[in-house]
Amino acid sequence: MLRSALLVPSLVTAALLAAAPTAAAPTANPEDRFAAISFGLAANNGLDAGLETSSEGIYLKISRRGRVASYKVQGKSTEAGLKARFGKLGLIDVTFRPTKTRVEKPPKGCKGRPSTDSEGIFVGTIQFTGEFEYVQIEATEAKGTMWVNREYEWKCPRRKEPPRTHVTQRPSTLGFRDRSDPDKEPATLAVLSRRCDCFFAAYATPNRRGRGRTTFVGAKFESVDGMEINRGTIVDADPSAFVFNHAAGTAQVHPPHPFSGSGIFKRRPNARNLWRSTIQVPLLGANPLSVGDPGFQARLVHALPGGE
Repeated sequence: MLRSALLVPSLVTAALLAAAPTAAAPTANPEDRFAAISFGLAANNGLDAGLETSSEGIYLKISRRGRVASYKVQGKSTEAGLKARFGKLGLIDVTFRPTKTRVEKPPKGCKGRPSTDSEGIFVGTIQFTGEFEYVQIEATEAKGTMWVNREYEWKCPRRKEPPRTHVTQRPSTLGFRDRSDPDKEPATLAVLSRRCDCFFAAYATPNRRGRGRTTFVGAKFESVDGMEINRGTIVDADPSAFVFNHAAGTAQVHPPHPFSGSGIFKRRPNARNLWRSTIQVPLLGANPLSVGDPGFQARLVHALPGGE
């Protein structure tokens, strides 16, 4: 299913760049307990690389100046180390040698093995070559961290919890928004296609003095050789790069480098909205995404993602 293009840019970046390690359910064999692992990797071509695990999978992330590619696979991540195969692109099979460990013991009255937060060295096979050889990673060791959470194993006496106080949440307000002033209005232009799991979007964020940050995002999501691959590019720009008029239902976008091209939008109530574009979205490890191809549809909304 197509990922929503109406995501806050920071959330899009987070989805592409990282997945915060989360605890896994307890396993029958303590030696197979899930371990949250993180380590950086040396990559060529000026790229940054790193690996992280979560209870949902193992993520290899490549990035450079707003361009990101994330490869998610299923593998084994335990106190002994990690093994993950990234289809035909590579293999990471390492054991962990701790050099420093911080211990978190169960609370008073509870029984169980402590949780551990360790620094150390991962030793073994580290090989990855990106599509079209845009990146090459090859090493025999990497410095990183390992966190093992055993709170789910702790046996504690049942304690009576204090009654929860009902708190009425006030409606979210942003006092600086003056919806009668177009220079202080938010806007999202979302461009989607049913032919691919991909999108392009422009966001205009107001501030107290009027137009604030303008952000452009382009992304593509794939499943290849058992991997979930998320690629995207995000860049901030001057307000003049995204000009819109909600009343007229029009917009013009001129995203800066590394994007290229421009686009125009016109809302048509009784017909398909007009979208003309020469915009190309550069992607790590893939051909540029052309959001002017047939099948792309655009929509201009008088709001920011998340209801802000």
